Amino acid sequence: MVKGLTLGKADEDAQRAAKQSSSVELLVQHRALEVTRHRIAAGKHFYLDEASEWSGFEFLYVIRGTLTLSSGEGKTAVHEGEYLHHHGLPERAYFRVDEDLELLMVSSPPSYHLVKDEIQEIMALARSVEEKDEATEGHCHRLERLAIRTGERLGLPGQRLIDLSYGAYLHDVGKVRVPDGILNKPGRLTDEEWVEMRRHPEHGAAMLREKSFLRAAAQIVVSHHENYDGSGYPHGLRGEEIPMEARVVSVVDAYDAITSERPYQVAGAKSKAVQELRLNAGTQFDPRVVRAFLSVIGEDELA
Repeated sequence: MVKGLTLGKADEDAQRAAKQSSSVELLVQHRALEVTRHRIAAGKHFYLDEASEWSGFEFLYVIRGTLTLSSGEGKTAVHEGEYLHHHGLPERAYFRVDEDLELLMVSSPPSYHLVKDEIQEIMALARSVEEKDEATEGHCHRLERLAIRTGERLGLPGQRLIDLSYGAYLHDVGKVRVPDGILNKPGRLTDEEWVEMRRHPEHGAAMLREKSFLRAAAQIVVSHHENYDGSGYPHGLRGEEIPMEARVVSVVDAYDAITSERPYQVAGAKSKAVQELRLNAGTQFDPRVVRAFLSVIGEDELA
């Protein structure tokens, strides 16, 4: 080893984190400079802040994968071996990960702990639901993936897609405040038990509002059981009163509920779920969202 050079290797915790759908790993920190490695799953969206919210220098090098930059000037693909850098952006820059991405970032001032804390908070919230409700294992990931694809088909822009991903992934977080006996009951719920179960959207929204970066997602969570015809809960919203992102989560959630095995039912066929969505378009579901969702699941094997 040449004098003055330091050889480093990721610790075991960092290597385990790298196996998650998204992870960030601090490689080197020297004064105000950081070098981090990011792994982000295909289909995810992220952004770089504008100069009014963050100032400094960022250099991004694509080790593996492909992403697309969206701006007022159009879309630009960034491929393996290419890089981006800036000293302050006039507006937020939004990216879509097209193929599983491994990204090296050099930044000053440091931002690793801010990013890591956000990821850990989201993962901890999702785990709290899966640990309490065994039927939701994998449900959050499936909903996030399909919701983003549907939102893209509906033309939602960058920030709304990011908020949608959070809202879909955490839509059932309020169930951690529902008693276990109700949540995992194998039979039908009583009227009193349904009252308690139907509080979970408001519980979830209250939890998310505690984090500034999840406040928009809270609006999605509180409304994801509202029905297009006004018959849903908790506020009886109808049509355009319901946030579009919540209407997307409603459709995707219903599809996954039918096609997944639950304590009270066996998994249904994809064709049955599609039939239910079409039958209830205009009453429970926004017809435009149903059409967008069906075009997504019909084009590939995501579902």
